[in-house]
Amino acid sequence: MLKAGVSQVDITPPLGVGMRGYFEERTATTVHDPLHVRSFALESGSGAVAVAVCDLIGLQRQYVDRTKERIAAATGLRPEQVMISCTHTHTGPHTGDDDYTRFLIGRIADGVRMAWDRREPALVGWGRGAESRVVFNRRYRMKDGSVQTNPGLGNPEVIEPAGPVDPEVGVLELRRCDGRTIGLLANYALHYVGIPEDRQAISADYYGFFAASMQRLIGGAGDLVAALANGASGDLNNLDVLGNARPRNDRYQHTERVAAVVAAAAFWGRNEAQFTDDVALGSALAEVTLEPRSAPAPDELARATAIEARVTAGQRVLMGERSFARRVRRTAAHPAEPYTTVVQALRIGDLGVASAPGELFVELGLAIKQRSPFGQTLVLELGNDSVGYIPTARAFEEGAYEPESSPYAPGFGEAIAETAVRLLEGLRDE
Repeated sequence: MLKAGVSQVDITPPLGVGMRGYFEERTATTVHDPLHVRSFALESGSGAVAVAVCDLIGLQRQYVDRTKERIAAATGLRPEQVMISCTHTHTGPHTGDDDYTRFLIGRIADGVRMAWDRREPALVGWGRGAESRVVFNRRYRMKDGSVQTNPGLGNPEVIEPAGPVDPEVGVLELRRCDGRTIGLLANYALHYVGIPEDRQAISADYYGFFAASMQRLIGGAGDLVAALANGASGDLNNLDVLGNARPRNDRYQHTERVAAVVAAAAFWGRNEAQFTDDVALGSALAEVTLEPRSAPAPDELARATAIEARVTAGQRVLMGERSFARRVRRTAAHPAEPYTTVVQALRIGDLGVASAPGELFVELGLAIKQRSPFGQTLVLELGNDSVGYIPTARAFEEGAYEPESSPYAPGFGEAIAETAVRLLEGLRDE
């Protein structure tokens, strides 16, 4: 007999906090819409799992580990049974060794505890929809043979996208035994949508609008908790470089439109689901050590100096060049060291859930889904850690913003994907 519980807890920071995302320093001056952690807990027989989705740009492992320690003390759930992911909103707060993060650790732990304490007899089902109109690969092949990230709307030098997208909208739904929905966890690979004119306002971005849209679509009791977990979207965004530009006078309207069409696809998927109260639950976690890049060579230092001179002179500098210069200076001053992160997998019947500890490239997410032994698989990025971009080995050869910003040696993306598949296979064999 399955039991499940859900919760939604406010994690909105106070005004004046520093904000993460974009390329300028910002502090919060207002709140457009609140940030939340939305939690889902399931128990069946001797198995138990929980998923928490946080409206944050990311959260480093050290803080996630502290959060899981609190959850274990309050619920008995082990670290491998609890998956904590972030949506990657760019209109949320910095996290670190500060008062807000200490508050945040407690709130996330409270959210999971509340979901666990609210367990009741339930049904679970999963399905999938699709939405391809609002997601685009943001890396493009150019006429000069290079690959550029975000080359500009209508750029005549663009040939084609350098990679695919993943239009699947995966859905996990929890219902009471009377058929009323209590929780819906969706999964979609789209970096974020963004608020072009109001970057000092706290906002959950389209992830928050999605939750409100699902509330309207499903209706019923006001205690429904709906969350949208980000998929493998490290090289994806909402900019149609080869098509139509976003309206210049838009504020939150476009963000809400994107949320609405993704919610409609999720609604389609949940209506395709078959529900049961008899599911096997499982969990697994493994560590992966990321090796650093070599120390900058003299020619790399010279190139960084030349790029910085062009920036000072007001000349055009590509995103990839800026990230290259920043990485070279950072690693020259503070040489990178090996870093150990985590990859996690959960089993909910014939549904697999895998997490990657950063902004996973879509090809790696698609590979996990294709190789997964489960009938359906969700891939959640920024799960249990925030190591930055996780590019493919090919992307390191191509260059541009995402691989140039990574301090880790090529190949770690494939290692993370391989570990996720291995964990999923192990859960299937149990």
